[in-house]
Amino acid sequence: MRWVLSILFACSALALVAGEWKGLDEANWCMGRKLQPNDLRRRVVTVVEWTTGCPDCGEVLAFIQKNVIGQRAAGHPVGMLASHHGDGGADAVKTAAEGYGVKCAVYRNAGFSGAKGGGSFPHIYVVDTTSTVVYEGSDRNDAVVAMVEAITNLPVPGQLINGVDLKKFKAFQKKLVMGVKAEGSALAPFKAALKSRKAEEAEEAQAVLDSIEKAKKNLADEIAADIEAKDKGAALRDIRWFCKTWPSEAAKYADKFKELNADPEARAGEAALLKELKAASRRR
Repeated sequence: MRWVLSILFACSALALVAGEWKGLDEANWCMGRKLQPNDLRRRVVTVVEWTTGCPDCGEVLAFIQKNVIGQRAAGHPVGMLASHHGDGGADAVKTAAEGYGVKCAVYRNAGFSGAKGGGSFPHIYVVDTTSTVVYEGSDRNDAVVAMVEAITNLPVPGQLINGVDLKKFKAFQKKLVMGVKAEGSALAPFKAALKSRKAEEAEEAQAVLDSIEKAKKNLADEIAADIEAKDKGAALRDIRWFCKTWPSEAAKYADKFKELNADPEARAGEAALLKELKAASRRR
């Protein structure tokens, strides 16, 4: 794992910034699937910025496309966008893309606002499932490493203990996950340990409790984002997770859960998300 992180930091000018998808308009579309921002939510998306008359662009597009197709065939939530920059109408861009063997969505000047963009082409960046740019640069191999790393880091299922060096409570790593009650008696061991005479044990217990609270806030924020984006499947799954994890606070989502759970589209979307998580789990 360390060597992967070293590559990312040394070679990719790591950005780690959030943003939103821009330019996915009918006027910018050239070929491939027509996308909406919601189509790219909760996916690891690799964007290749390219231009016509660029031999290296064709090689990079083909290489990235091959790897994305491979990850998709394995059941992973990935996507690709070929964003053309420079002069050229839609027909000219389409002709050039087809000549390179591109089959993914091709748009002009579309992309993710959190990416800085490059001064030369091809330029590649990878956006993970949290809408964070985790790689930005010109090395196609590093881009694929970043994509795979982002897939590996998917929550399978969502952990409640993140970033805590577990020693005393290591056995709880697999018990405290989204969808399993994390309040009341479930927290008793950690609350009791706060009174421990061993400072390290008390600090670890407090870190676990803080992580669980942070996870609750993050999930609530995700639910709000799901609802705003009208992503019914994600909203249903996240609300279900929240209500099972913190049942004492489930009442605030009762009406929305009832509405979504009765919606076939929402249930189908939730099932698709859970299938993706299971695929990622098998990979681990």
